[in-house]
Parts: sequence; structure tokens; C-alpha cells
Amino acid sequence: MDIALWGSVSGVERVEALRAELADDPPAPYGLLGLRLTRVEKGAVEFSFTPGPGVLNRADVVHGGFVATALDEACGITALTMSDPATPFLTMSLNIEYLRPLLAGRTYTVTGTVVHSGRVRTLTRAEISDEVGRLCATATSALTPNRKVLEALDRSAD
Repeated sequence: MDIALWGSVSGVERVEALRAELADDPPAPYGLLGLRLTRVEKGAVEFSFTPGPGVLNRADVVHGGFVATALDEACGITALTMSDPATPFLTMSLNIEYLRPLLAGRTYTVTGTVVHSGRVRTLTRAEISDEVGRLCATATSALTPNRKVLEALDRSAD
């Protein structure tokens, strides 16, 4: 993410800029996971998620750590949409329920929604669904804004 945009635009505008950045040459974890940001609005985001063979475990299903990364990214980006000015968030807790195995080469939908947005803590929910809408994994997350990034930018501008 371009650090120059932190604090200078709204969270939704920052996530829209991220969507454009990811379209060309997605960095980790987006490229590795096959994550593409498809919908952005205040308090909600949606990704398409097409995991490749490089993220499989010994049982030939997507490793739970990669599923957790996709869910955590959805939670964090969703929280970011609520900030004004755009402020990065740090995950305080992430609780995951794995319901169905994910397979390489299939496309899943990852949605993130804000449950509560507060000054110190934001609560989010993320879900991964398969092509027919069956829930595969879900997460709840508590995040806190990393205002130190904005403070550092203010000091460097002086």
C-alpha cells in the first residue's frame, strides 16, 4: 500500500486505490493467495479467492493458515473502509471456524463486514463461501487503529 495515501484520503478511497494497485501485479499475500478485491463500500468488502496449488497442505486442501490470512485480510480491509482519514488497523484477535475444506483452482467469495466501529476497537466478521454459496469458513475479529503511522507521517512532513 502506498504510504503517502495514509491520512490523506478516506478509508474507502484508500481501499479503492488498493483495488487498482492489485489489478496489475498483486503483492503478497494477494498474489500468493489469488485474492482479488471485487467490491468496496463503507463497512463492507468482497474478494474473489482462487487459491493455487502452492497453498495446499499434505491433505491436498488449502492450508488453514492461508484461509486465516484471507479472512484476516478481509477483516482488516473492511475496518479500513470506516476510517477517515485512512488509517491502517492492527488485528487484536481473530477467531476462525473452518466448516469445509477449500480446494486449489476453485473460486471462492470472501466477504467482510463491520459489526461495530469504535474509536479504539472495531469488530468485524468475514466469511468464505464456495461457488454455490455454501459457507466454508468464518471469522470474527477485533482490530485497533494504528494511529502511530499517521503521527509518523505528520512528523516527517515537518
